[in-house]
Amino acid sequence: MKKNAARRKKKKITTAILVTVTTLLILGLTGTILYTQVFKKEVDRFFEKKYKVVDASGVEIEYTEEELAEAVNYDKFYSGIKVDGVDVSDKTLEEAKAMFKETREKKVDDVVDIQFQVGNELVKLNTDGMTLASNIDEVLTEAFNYAKTSPLEGVEGLKDRYELITALKKTPKEYTSAITLGYDNISAQTHAALDSFNSDPVEAHATGFDVQTLTFIIDESSNGQSVNVDKAISDVNDALAKEEYKAVIPVEVKVVEPKTSADYLRNNLGKVSSNSSKCKDNSNRNTNIRLVCEKIDGLVLQPGEQFDFNGYVGERTAERGFKEAPGIFNGASRQELGGGICQANTMIFQSVVEADLQIDQRVAHSWPSDYVDPGTDATVTWGGANFKFTNNTEYPVAIHAYYGDLWVTVEIYGRLLPDGQKISFFGADSLLVNESPGGVEYVADSSLPVGTVKQERSSHNHKVALAYIVTYDANGAEIKREELKTEYPGIRARIVVGVRASDGTIFHMDPNTGAVTPPDGYVAPTPTPDPNAPPPETTPPPETTPPPESSKDPTPTPEPTDPPPEDTTPEPTPEPTDPPPEDTTPEPTPEPTDPPPEDTTPEPTPEPTDPPEDTQPPENGGGDEGGGDTPAE
Repeated sequence: MKKNAARRKKKKITTAILVTVTTLLILGLTGTILYTQVFKKEVDRFFEKKYKVVDASGVEIEYTEEELAEAVNYDKFYSGIKVDGVDVSDKTLEEAKAMFKETREKKVDDVVDIQFQVGNELVKLNTDGMTLASNIDEVLTEAFNYAKTSPLEGVEGLKDRYELITALKKTPKEYTSAITLGYDNISAQTHAALDSFNSDPVEAHATGFDVQTLTFIIDESSNGQSVNVDKAISDVNDALAKEEYKAVIPVEVKVVEPKTSADYLRNNLGKVSSNSSKCKDNSNRNTNIRLVCEKIDGLVLQPGEQFDFNGYVGERTAERGFKEAPGIFNGASRQELGGGICQANTMIFQSVVEADLQIDQRVAHSWPSDYVDPGTDATVTWGGANFKFTNNTEYPVAIHAYYGDLWVTVEIYGRLLPDGQKISFFGADSLLVNESPGGVEYVADSSLPVGTVKQERSSHNHKVALAYIVTYDANGAEIKREELKTEYPGIRARIVVGVRASDGTIFHMDPNTGAVTPPDGYVAPTPTPDPNAPPPETTPPPETTPPPESSKDPTPTPEPTDPPPEDTTPEPTPEPTDPPPEDTTPEPTPEPTDPPPEDTTPEPTPEPTDPPEDTQPPENGGGDEGGGDTPAE
C-alpha cells in the first residue's frame, strides 16, 4: 500500500512538475510574444529617433519617421483643397472629376456672352466658328497631387509634406480652372452684328410733279448714322484677350446729316426751258400729239435716270387711242398709226438741249420738218429711231407737256442754270448748206403692162443743216456757242415702169432712163379676127414693132420737155433729165409730160453729224417709219 501510495505521490509530483514546466513554458512563450509585439515595440519606440513637427494648432509633436509617413501618405485629396470654389476634401480623383462634368462639357454660348450697345439697343455677338476648351482635368490632377511629394528627401521630405498638409486646415488651398477660347473671325462677326446700323442720310427728294401748280412734290430729308465698327472689333479682341467672355461693348455712333433739305430744293428748282410749235389742222395728227403729251406730262426723272421715248410712251396702237395720220415710211409719206408724234418729241429734244441735259440718242427726220428750224428736229418710230436723254444733274427733272389750240409745248423743270444763264437752240441763218440733188430711180414691174408709169416717191435733195446751242449770261450776253450739224440724205424719186407685154413677154428697161425695149427677135403677135365680131371703129396700133434687121438699137426716148410721141413702136418710157415733181397724193400722175421742178422741201436725216459736245447725239442713222412726221408742205 505504501508502495502504491509512494508511487501515487511520485506521480502527482511528476504531474505537478510537468504542469509547472508547461505553465512556465506557456508563460515564457506568451511573454516572448508580448515582448515582441508590445513591449519591444514600445521599448524600440522609446529608444527610436523622434522628429518634431508642428500641427495645425501650432502644437509641437514628435513623430518617428514611420509615423510621419503614415500621416502624409493619402490616396485622396487632402482636407482643405478647393477647385473653382468647390471643396474636394477626402475625394478620390475620379470622384472629383465627376463633380466637374458640367465644366468639362460647357459650350461656347455657355461661356461667351459679348453684346454691343448701340444707343439703347443691345446686339449679341454671334459665336459661330468659336471653339472652347477647359483645363479642369489638368487642374484637378494638380490639386490632387498637392503635398504628395516634396523636393526634400527622406524624413525632411516627410516633415515638409506634413507641414503643408496641416497648414491646409488653417489656410485651404484654392485652384481655378481656365477656359481657352479659339476665335479668328471676330471682324466678320462684328460687321455682321453692326453693319445694319449704318444708314445713309435720306436727301430731300422729289416724289412727283404737280402739273396744276407746276411745283415738285418733295419729301423732307432725314439723318443717317455711322457706327465705328473698327473700334468695336478692337474692343472685342481686347475683352477676349483678358478672358472677359461676358461683356457689353459700347459702340460709337455718329449722326450723318443730309446735304439737302426740302426748302433748299424748292429754292433751287424751277422752269429751265420751254419750247412750242404750231400744229397742222389735222384732228387725227393732233390727237396723237395730245396722247403723247398726256403720257409724259408730270414725269419725274431722278438724278442719273434716263428717259426713253419708245420705252416710256410705248407702241402706238389703235387700242390705245392713236389715229392714222401722215408719217414718213421708206422716204415717202403714208398713213401711219401715231403719225405726227415726232412734233411732240422734237419739242422734248429742244427743251432738253436748252436745259443742258445729256442727250443719249437723237435721230433726225428724212428731211427737215416745217414746224422747226432745220437741224433742230428729232424723229421716233416704234422698233426703229428713238430719242433718249439722261438727267445728268444732282437734282430731279420733270417734264411738263401739253397740247391746246393747235400748239404743242414741252417744258423742263429742274435745277436752274448757274448765275441766271439761259440756253437757246436754233437753226443757222443760212438754213441749209451743201445742197445736192437727190435724183431719180426707175424700177421695172413685170406685173404692169408696157406703157404704165407710176411715181411712188418724190425726190429730196441731200442737205446739211447747221444749228447752234448758245449760252447767254444773265444780261443776255453770249458766253458760249456750240455747233450742231445735221445731215439729211438725198432721196431719189422712184418711178415704176410696166414691162409686161400682152402676150406675157417681159421687156427690157433701161434703169438709167426708164426706156422699155422688147427682147431681141421679138415679133409682136397678130391677133386673129373674130368673124362674128363687128368691125372696130378704128384699128389700134400694135403694141410693139420688131426692130429693123439693120439695127437693134432701142427706140429713142423722147426728151422730158416734150410729151412722148404716139406711134406703133413698143411704148417707151419718158426719160426725164430732172427728178419728177414731189407727189403729195397716194399715187402721183403716172406720166409727167413736163420736167419735174426741183424739190426744195426740207427732208430730215436719220443720222446727225457733229453733235454738240454736251448733248452728244448719236451718229447712227434712222428712219421715220411707223409714226414719224409729215413731210414739209
